[in-house]
Amino acid sequence: MKKRIIIGIIVVVLLVLFLPVPNPKGRVEDGGTREYCALTYKIVVWNKFIIDVNTGEDYTYHETSVFWIPDNFKNIDELWKIERGRN
Repeated sequence: MKKRIIIGIIVVVLLVLFLPVPNPKGRVEDGGTREYCALTYKIVVWNKFIIDVNTGEDYTYHETSVFWIPDNFKNIDELWKIERGRN
């Protein structure tokens, strides 16, 4: 009985320590966008090269966004659609 309680406490402590730690996922080939993923959230550092179709001007979109559950399980293209909707 005591072993189960101790093991349960150790598991809970490990989850509390490691769930919020984001892991780098790599760089996307769109100008250097980076993703950092944890189990409960995803941080995206946008560095996206964009060409405006109306004016023909090009610029780089620089922003940092945090996506919480359930959006943190989406891929970078779906997150970009969400990000464009915010602006």
